[in-house]
Amino acid sequence: MEEHPIERFDPLLRNMLAWHLVEESPEGVWALRPEVAHRLNHLVQVSRRDDASEIVYFGHACAGCHTSGMTRLREGRYLCDACRRAAELAAVATPLPAPEERKARRTHFHRARSIAS
Repeated sequence: MEEHPIERFDPLLRNMLAWHLVEESPEGVWALRPEVAHRLNHLVQVSRRDDASEIVYFGHACAGCHTSGMTRLREGRYLCDACRRAAELAAVATPLPAPEERKARRTHFHRARSIAS
């Protein structure tokens, strides 16, 4: 935090106070409420199971089911875990279309030269 002034975090700190995510002890020390710390530990473990560089987003509606909650950014879309798994299963279950066999086509220019010859 030394590279960032503490004032930069004021909006986040205000939100933590407004949502009652932190509480002050009689000694004047601020700490996360126990249920918040428990949820944070759960989210850290969920994130560790996936790629370490993944970020969990809150406040974005899922592009699949349109519910608000925990989402992850996948290929430019915010998806909840259920929709992400469904999309992965659909991608595995759906075979790729076979490439079309195309004959070499001659352009009008080539045909015109052949006729003229």
